[in-house]
Amino acid sequence: MPLLFGSSDSSEANQLARMIKRKEARKLASRIYTTDLTSPVEELIRADLLAIVRRFYPGAVISYRTAIEAKPSPAGIYHITHGRRDKIHPLPGVTLRIWKGAPAQAGDTQLGADLFMGSRSRALLENLAESRAGVGGERKTLERSAVETWLDRLCRIHGPDELRRLLAAAEELAPVLGLEDAAQRARTMIAALVDGVGVETLVSPVGRARARREPYDPDRVGLFTRLASRLATENFASVPERPEAERRLHAFWEAYFSNYIEGTVFTIQEAREIVFDHKLPPARPKDAHDILSTFHLATDGHNRREVPRDADDLLRLLEVRHARLMHDRLDVGPGRFKETANRVGTREFVAPELVRGTLRLAFELGRHLAQPVARGAFVMFIVAEVHPFNDGNGRLARLFLNAELTAGNCGRLIVPTSLRGDYLSCLEALTVGGNPEPFLVLISRLIGFSAGLPCGAWEQSVAALEKSGALKDAPAGSWGIASAML
Repeated sequence: MPLLFGSSDSSEANQLARMIKRKEARKLASRIYTTDLTSPVEELIRADLLAIVRRFYPGAVISYRTAIEAKPSPAGIYHITHGRRDKIHPLPGVTLRIWKGAPAQAGDTQLGADLFMGSRSRALLENLAESRAGVGGERKTLERSAVETWLDRLCRIHGPDELRRLLAAAEELAPVLGLEDAAQRARTMIAALVDGVGVETLVSPVGRARARREPYDPDRVGLFTRLASRLATENFASVPERPEAERRLHAFWEAYFSNYIEGTVFTIQEAREIVFDHKLPPARPKDAHDILSTFHLATDGHNRREVPRDADDLLRLLEVRHARLMHDRLDVGPGRFKETANRVGTREFVAPELVRGTLRLAFELGRHLAQPVARGAFVMFIVAEVHPFNDGNGRLARLFLNAELTAGNCGRLIVPTSLRGDYLSCLEALTVGGNPEPFLVLISRLIGFSAGLPCGAWEQSVAALEKSGALKDAPAGSWGIASAML
């Protein structure tokens, strides 16, 4: 319900008093009332904060850190510019901090009647102005590292020209606001971010990475940090290495199922003829080559156990392995990182210009994981999440998982058709919700399935897969992995 405000009009005041007496309304703060009798006071104040600002401070400009954060600060402060004197207006759950200063300027965004949001150029200048700690021990300005992170985000979304336009607008506005010193700081910061001039003046990791021409996706790096921390505490079951005589058949199933996940569907007999008899169906030669390439990478004596030594080696190995995997699909650029954004539905993967920087930082986060399974699960997820190539990313991710296992003298993992739904759902739970638990449960399930698959003879292996239902596609949750956790 809308808030009600106290009025100097006697008839309105009397009506409000009667509503309160009849328990049809209640008081939230001085001259602020509501007909909502049950919701927490702090919740109601925050929900209609803009209406309160309009009521008490018409024409105010949302300013300083609030113009960037667009919400009360961690200390519960909401900064606005209004009138000719500073003041503090405490409310339940939030404090309005009113600063004297210039009224709304051209470029400030009008938020309905009598309220403005400071423009990006104004917010940049105000947050680079000198300030001291105030209410709650906070400054009205963001830390320099936070401003750099904000500018990096604008650059990721709109490109470097957006920062140049922003600087030009800020330089024009600075004399009006009396913030010429802040404009000079903005020039220095944007020159470093866009042109790499004066990198030493930047203080944030994301800013320095952009200045070095290797920007990264901070949201993905945060997700990778959480996953690496969780994997470091997990004690996975051991994965016994396959006897030499079973490796080719096991690699066949690895290639067959890995391609099935991506929609390359053959019957097992068709796939067997492709891999072992080199009988390629004339109508689908490229699909057949996808299975063959995956099989060759899974059986190649060096490739199947080669793992990156450092971040540079990760980038090299990604390019080399992808070139071999997709060699028959020239249209997707084998071995070349993507140049255009890719997505699934409405969710975009890491932007092309952020791929190298994001992969470098991700490698450093996971390199110290002790267990081969943990390292493999980590690298599989970062490759799938970054999606560095136009196509083939899922198959590539699972090859990197298994290379870590083989290098650690462990058996390789297979994602059967029956677990395809759970596999995709668990990745989604981690990507969208940041929840690693379904993913870890899935890895443990794959360990059990892969270790128990007999690969001594074709008939025996097929019989075991048919008996377990592993060859049948099933919705997420059918195996009790994702349904209770997503």
